Amino acid sequence: MTMKTKIVYCIVSNDKDIYLEQAWVSIYTLRKHNLDAHVILLVDKGTESTLTGKRGGIRQLVTEVMAVDTPDGYNAMQRSRYLKTNFRQFIAGDLLFIDADTVIGGSLAGIDNIDYEIACVPDEHRSFSQLITHDYVCHRICTAFGKMDFDDDYYFNSGVIYVKDTPRMHAFFADWYETWKHSAFEKGLSLDQPSLFMTNKKNGYLIKVLAGEYNCQVAYSLKYFYGGLIIHFFNVSLPMLSSELSVFYDDCFYKKLKEYGSVAHEVKDVLDDKSRWFNLQTNMVDSSHYVFLSSYVGEKIYKSYMENTILYKLNERLCAYQYMIKTYFKKLKGVKGDKGE
Repeated sequence: MTMKTKIVYCIVSNDKDIYLEQAWVSIYTLRKHNLDAHVILLVDKGTESTLTGKRGGIRQLVTEVMAVDTPDGYNAMQRSRYLKTNFRQFIAGDLLFIDADTVIGGSLAGIDNIDYEIACVPDEHRSFSQLITHDYVCHRICTAFGKMDFDDDYYFNSGVIYVKDTPRMHAFFADWYETWKHSAFEKGLSLDQPSLFMTNKKNGYLIKVLAGEYNCQVAYSLKYFYGGLIIHFFNVSLPMLSSELSVFYDDCFYKKLKEYGSVAHEVKDVLDDKSRWFNLQTNMVDSSHYVFLSSYVGEKIYKSYMENTILYKLNERLCAYQYMIKTYFKKLKGVKGDKGE
C-alpha cells in the first residue's frame, strides 16, 4: 500500500557545499525501502537554479522539486531555517520532514498510523532533565528567550518531524517561524531547535513523542540502531565523531557523489551494504565517558592526544610513573603480608 504521508526534505545548497549530496544519500536509501513514497525536495530559488548537470541527478529520486521565494537579505543558513520553519505552509497533506544528514534503514509506511497532530523524538533519546547537554541547552534557551523555569518533559530533536495538515498546525508553524526570527535576529541564536522548544511551550505542549526508531541519534544512543528507520548522524558535532567512526562523517564520501553526479561505484557499494555504514574501528563508550569527552576539558585533552603534544607526553610519563609507584607499593604490601603469615 502506498504511503499517504508525504516525505519532505528542505535544502539550501550550492556547488561548493555537500548539503545536496547529504540529501541525495538520504533519499537514495529512502527509495530502497519506500519505492512509492511521495518525496518533495523543498528548496529556495537559488538552489533550484543549480539543479542541472550532475547536480540535477537528484531530480530522478524525488517526486517533485518545489522552489519557493525566501525573504530578501537572508543568508544561506537563514534561508534554510526559513524553509524548515515554514514547510507546513507550502505543502498540503500530512508530512514527515527529514533532515538531510540522515540515512534511511527501513520502510517508513508505519508513519501513516500516527494519530498525533505533531510528533518528534526527544533529543538524545532522553527526558529534558537527563540531557547530557542539559546546562548548555538551558543557557542557550535563556539567552534567546529570558530566564524561565524548566519543568518540561522533553527537548525535542527537530531532525524528524511528523505533522498533520490541520489549522492548528499551520498556526503552530507560523508561531515557530516568528519565534525563530526573534531568536535569530534579536538574540543572535539561529538554531531552530530552541525556538521549537519555546513554540511548543507557548502552545501548551502539542508535540508528542515519536518512537525513537524514526530518529535514531547514533551519537547519543545505539538503543534504536538495530531497528532504526531513520539514522541521524550529524545531529551533534564532537571531535570523536570522525571518519574513523563512520563513512557518513567523511566529507570525501559526499565529494565522490558530487564527482560522479550519481550514486555509483564505491558510494553505491557502501549505501547498499549496511555492514559498511560503520567502520571496524568503531567502539562504544558509556554516558560518563561521553560527557567527559564532549566537555571543554575532554576536547582539549583529546586534541592534545591526537597531536601528541609535549604536554600530553609529559602527562603520559607522569601517569606511567604513578602506575609504577602504585604497583610497587602493592607488591610491597603483598610481601609484608606473606611474612606476617
